[in-house]
Amino acid sequence: MAGIDVLVVGSGGREYELARQMARSKAVRKLYVAPGNAGTARLDKTENIPLSPDDVNGIILSVSEHRIAAVIIGPDAAIAAGLGNALRAVGVPVFGPTQEAGKLESSKAFAAGFMQRHDIPQPEYWTAHTEQEALNIIKDKAPETYVLKADGLAAGKGVVLPQTADEAITAVADMFSGQGFGGAGKSGVVIQERLHGPEVSAFAVSDGKNIVMLPFSQDHKRLKNNDTGPITGGVGAYSPLPESIVAPGQAQKINDIAQRSIQGMAEEHTPYQGVLYLGLMLAEERGGDPVIIEYNARFGDPETQVVLPVLNEAGVDVADMLLRAARGDISDISVPDHTGKAVLTVCLSAAGYPENPMKGDEIHGLDAVYEDVIVQQAGTKQDGDKIVTAGGRVLYITGVGDTIDEAAAKAYSAIGKDGIHFKGMQFRTDIGHQARK
Repeated sequence: MAGIDVLVVGSGGREYELARQMARSKAVRKLYVAPGNAGTARLDKTENIPLSPDDVNGIILSVSEHRIAAVIIGPDAAIAAGLGNALRAVGVPVFGPTQEAGKLESSKAFAAGFMQRHDIPQPEYWTAHTEQEALNIIKDKAPETYVLKADGLAAGKGVVLPQTADEAITAVADMFSGQGFGGAGKSGVVIQERLHGPEVSAFAVSDGKNIVMLPFSQDHKRLKNNDTGPITGGVGAYSPLPESIVAPGQAQKINDIAQRSIQGMAEEHTPYQGVLYLGLMLAEERGGDPVIIEYNARFGDPETQVVLPVLNEAGVDVADMLLRAARGDISDISVPDHTGKAVLTVCLSAAGYPENPMKGDEIHGLDAVYEDVIVQQAGTKQDGDKIVTAGGRVLYITGVGDTIDEAAAKAYSAIGKDGIHFKGMQFRTDIGHQARK
């Protein structure tokens, strides 16, 4: 089949890797990215379009003008804005769920109720619709025994693990006021039992009925070594996971949870087409069994930056798989359990991140060639003949090796004054410590 013209929606590191997969595939003739970044503009057969991911009308018009045959949605904001619905209404195949199916991410309360209805393991939870109701729920609970989650989209930052009662009370007030967490929490807050154990990221690619499970990964959500510092969103990840972390029996339970999740959405007449992210914990309180901590209605960031290259190492054409899911049939697609390669990514974040990230600093070393390293751009912008920082999480430096240790060595070898660097950059030196020797 001849290649088609495709649009990837988004501008971060996740979308860069999705675009890279499209650009390298024979299934794609021409690629557009909206709005993209300085890196996507440099990919083969690729053109950036200056449109916001949640500009539904603008994207629909651009799809028509450029005769785009399929769309891959990256960020949650586009899904919550109903981009998937609008594209399907004009007959364009979409890799990304509808607004209704996307409530698995956009509403923590909906997700908790869904899991309860379909007997999917989750922490014990309580839902509050007013500030006073939330305060009544937590008043007799020790703050270290629960998690507060804003019921809405908060760019991955709507979760608070309070250490003191005062911290919990302040977080509840911030959520219901709408002043914090990007406005998430104004309509409700979910109080969730705090469990303990290793976290696992799992991706289920679905055509609405069938699923393909991708290799598991682990990310690092805190800014500094030893999992300290602020929770910022992903600053590194690695894949696949050794059996010492996810045993075969646990893996099968995760796969079953994913299948039941997709089946449950179909039963509720909101079929889920796209990728479902399952954020799991192998909970000590449940004998090490997997428990859903959260759903995301899109690929995780930065897990995407390692999982998709792992698939490449196994010979999987990621673009073909995603486009076939968008068209509604992945029934004959399978992914090898073992790819034989390990991939690890390190985020280079801007000075001042996360509170006040610096922008406009020139990035050095991007044009050099680094063996077995993929440089995935995220918060970058073209400024004349220079590429400069334009966001908090600026770059992902991704190494490929036979082991996690080798992949880490490859990634870190490309970072520094003799490699890729910019003023004040921050990065962790212990990414993948769970699996490194």
